[in-house]
Amino acid sequence: MSKVLKTTSRIFEGLSLVFLLSVFFCVFVQIIMRNFFSSGSIVLEELARISLVSLVFLMIPVLSLDGQHIIVDILTARLKGSVRRISNLIVQVLCTGFSVFLLVAIAQVLQRNWNVRTSAMRMPNIIFYIPIVLGLLFMGIASIHLFITIFKTKEEKK
Repeated sequence: MSKVLKTTSRIFEGLSLVFLLSVFFCVFVQIIMRNFFSSGSIVLEELARISLVSLVFLMIPVLSLDGQHIIVDILTARLKGSVRRISNLIVQVLCTGFSVFLLVAIAQVLQRNWNVRTSAMRMPNIIFYIPIVLGLLFMGIASIHLFITIFKTKEEKK
């Protein structure tokens, strides 16, 4: 399972890099167009927005799996032994639950609006939501994997 997660993580990182370059390109072209030609492009603006959303949702699980995400550990840093381990297990359960909740919410939205198109690019919602769904699905799987890893890890003796 770990090898599959690492491979998926590398794929998501590569896709995120493409989306980051897309955001950079779109913003750069928009700056040039607005400053030198007094004109903007709603298509580039929408593409930048879609790329940014995709970048964020694809990188959340990658960073979580690698332990490089933003961690607010003001409480857990002070916990010791089994209490800390239990709190980490609870956090992973909450992350999994959050992923499932959002996936169900997106499924309900898409049941009615899957073919609604974005205003500028005319992209159907079903395509717009693909990176979001993949990111949330992978986040849930990564949280389950981290839960199992924490659960199997023996406590440190101090």
